[in-house]
Amino acid sequence: MHEAELLGRDGELRILRELTGRLPGTGGALALQGRPGVGKSALLRAAADHARSTGWQVIGAAGRAGGAPFSGLRELLQPVLGSAGSLPAGQDRALRSAFETGSAPPPETFRVALAALNLIAARAAERPVVLIADDVQWFDRPSQEVLAFMARRADHDPVVILAALRSGWTLPGMPVLDVPVLDEASARRLLARRAAALPAAVRERMLGEALGNPLALVELPAAWPPAGPPGAWAHLPVNSALTTAFAGGLGALPDQARDALVIAAVTHTGELSEVLAAASVLTRRPVPVDALDSAVAARLIRLDGTKVHFLHPVVRFAVLDAEAPARRRAAHAALAQVLADHPDRCTWHRAQSVNGPDDELADELADAHVPLLRSHGVVAAIWALQRSAQLTTDSATRGHRLLGAAEHAYGLGRTRLTHALIDEAERQQLGGTDRAKAGWLRDISEAGPQAEPVPARALDITEPTAGDPGLALDLLLSAALRAQGADAGSARRAGIVAAADRLTATGDPRHIAALALTEPVLRGRAVAGRLPSTAAVSALPDADGLRLLGMAAHAIGDPIRAVDLLGRAEPVFRDQGRLGLLSAVLLTQAADLLLLGDWPRAATLADEARRIVAETRQPGSIAALTGLDAVAAGLRGEKERALELADTVAAWERADLVPGLRLARGHARLGAGQYTEAYDELRPLFDQPRERLTWHSFTALMPFATAADRSGARRDAVDVLAELEEVARITPAPLLHVQLPYARAVLAPESAAEELYMAALGQDLARWPLVKARTEQAYGLWLRRRRQSAEARPMLLAARTTFELVGACDWAGHSGTQGADGPLPSVVDLLSPRERLIAGLAAEGLSNREMAERLHLSPRTIAAHLYRVFPKLGIRSRGELGSVLERPETAVTDG
Repeated sequence: MHEAELLGRDGELRILRELTGRLPGTGGALALQGRPGVGKSALLRAAADHARSTGWQVIGAAGRAGGAPFSGLRELLQPVLGSAGSLPAGQDRALRSAFETGSAPPPETFRVALAALNLIAARAAERPVVLIADDVQWFDRPSQEVLAFMARRADHDPVVILAALRSGWTLPGMPVLDVPVLDEASARRLLARRAAALPAAVRERMLGEALGNPLALVELPAAWPPAGPPGAWAHLPVNSALTTAFAGGLGALPDQARDALVIAAVTHTGELSEVLAAASVLTRRPVPVDALDSAVAARLIRLDGTKVHFLHPVVRFAVLDAEAPARRRAAHAALAQVLADHPDRCTWHRAQSVNGPDDELADELADAHVPLLRSHGVVAAIWALQRSAQLTTDSATRGHRLLGAAEHAYGLGRTRLTHALIDEAERQQLGGTDRAKAGWLRDISEAGPQAEPVPARALDITEPTAGDPGLALDLLLSAALRAQGADAGSARRAGIVAAADRLTATGDPRHIAALALTEPVLRGRAVAGRLPSTAAVSALPDADGLRLLGMAAHAIGDPIRAVDLLGRAEPVFRDQGRLGLLSAVLLTQAADLLLLGDWPRAATLADEARRIVAETRQPGSIAALTGLDAVAAGLRGEKERALELADTVAAWERADLVPGLRLARGHARLGAGQYTEAYDELRPLFDQPRERLTWHSFTALMPFATAADRSGARRDAVDVLAELEEVARITPAPLLHVQLPYARAVLAPESAAEELYMAALGQDLARWPLVKARTEQAYGLWLRRRRQSAEARPMLLAARTTFELVGACDWAGHSGTQGADGPLPSVVDLLSPRERLIAGLAAEGLSNREMAERLHLSPRTIAAHLYRVFPKLGIRSRGELGSVLERPETAVTDG
């Protein structure tokens, strides 16, 4: 691999270049040490290329197992042996004797080493030499000793000796550079180059099994068959390059070791007692623990107490690939016999031991898929249902089990697999309920902006789901999801709600979510009453239910409960590998966390969601994430970036993304002081019937009111506010109710404003820091316009501190430093935000204890801050703070 293609190896390459850069003044030596396939040889090749490009001589060889004494050295020195005649006679004879084969005893190693060193030094006197020895662990022992001798003395001549050897091997006295596996980012980039055409699920599996090993990341895609492995793939196919690197000693193992290894390879627990017991069943004779000694010596496995561990997953794949299918089935059968007391695991292995239909076993495996889901994850459950279908003779039952697998595949975000399983199921003789379920699965997996808003069958879900209330709820939720993503029309929405009302499972999360998604305003109060309180969230164990309840909370405008519910579901989906559902959970959380002021967490979740949707190929979600990035940029005051991202999303021409684009552009214009343009962007979000107002409409209320106040559109905005007051009587949405007091105050006549500002600040805003800061700023500016600077200052300082801590633009027109009525007051620039806040409070006359209670700090911390503030301001006591903070040279005037 060319140096430019060595991902994640900048540090190692720099060290190698620095070493060869000593030439011709002096030399040196370095041994690269690491596990098989980690990239030692690639680094040596890069070093060789660099040396040649510099003009140095490169001499090298790779070790081979089983060579005669000094055979490795002979191959290494072959290019310069023609000059051996120039050596002193004794050294020349030592080299010839070492390289001759026969019955004579080999010469003393020291004499051979001295001759080899002098031979290389003589060549280096003409032009510096870089001597490269790869796979030194396979060199014969005398050759290794000579190489170590030369390395210890290389700095006396213009010679650089580079060696590569596996972990666990050493060359005495030679400096060592450990070569680690690749970091995740580099591993993903390397795999993307080699496996771009493979399905995302396959790439993710390869990434997990390669464990950052570059050779595995390169060769696993190369070994993947064009049509994929037949049936469910329990292991990744390997090729000769992987087998040689990771399991070169496999073929030389005794039979008993091979028997134990194939058992260890088909079980994922690695329990030594189970492996030995099953191997004894397989061979029909006792297999002792020392039967594995040869596999340990061959560096294929390690024994850790009561466990057998393969040194790398590829070793396990190589073991499985080396065995015929019949022998792998026999290993599973042996394990099933040993695991009779563990029904789920026993059924798993029995299912892999048969070759042909077996209805009894199929039934057991279908029943076992739920405990397998809990213990081994979603992939295991999918495999269990697929394998159960393969073993089933009845067509209808086979289709039912395939649909179960498809439902789990949808949760993983594997759309292609979902559709493939649905297609296969629909080729069976499905009953009416399963035909409805197949349609539902296809609906939710294809749901998007171009899909039919609500399938007609969603409006009458009782007939096809008779006797299956769970499926009826699934179909109801499917219709609601489509109604949310497209303009379903009032008649269709009414039909969904009527269908919901005909169902009795009103406490089911699917029912709650369907109402919230279909009629978030009209049914908002009913939904809110069925959502768990924040305190009760931790008692809800079901991740699917938590996700649906979180979606419902988000839809009706309750971001606090949404992030609490979705935050509980998030780690479960991540642990289960259900990437499709996880990406949706992360995206919704990130949107709500932006409103709640937790921007670092929002950015982290959005980044993870972006990676998942790219890997699982969800283009619609990529567009939604880009829209969220645009809103975040607008909130930060990054106008150009916000508008650029919004234009990118607009190119998708999706009606469902337009509200988010208006929100992003409105924030961007508002932060830049373009109030009329901001108002024009935000105003259409309220141009719809009150029952159709959305999350975006509620979110836009505060920036809309600010833009109206600044642009001279107060009269029109007051009419909008009156409509929103009516909406607030219908729905308890906190996202609306927490912002209404701000809008009332900002748009109120001067005579009524102060009381309304006090009411707005009197709310519980503990989890709404940005709402509080926006209100404090607006009130402070109002006070300053009325020449009440002393009262305005603490409000403006508190708001400014919050904006700086969160990273938000202050909506005043110049990213938190200036307002429409003139510059915001500023304390001396030397003070930190917290010091400015404490100084302002102290100037008001608050004691240390009072400030500590207000800021949730200790009195000692307050005193420490003041101790630093006084010398910065050139004062000696808090009594001087008021006058200093008001002085023209240190405070901005109110003009």
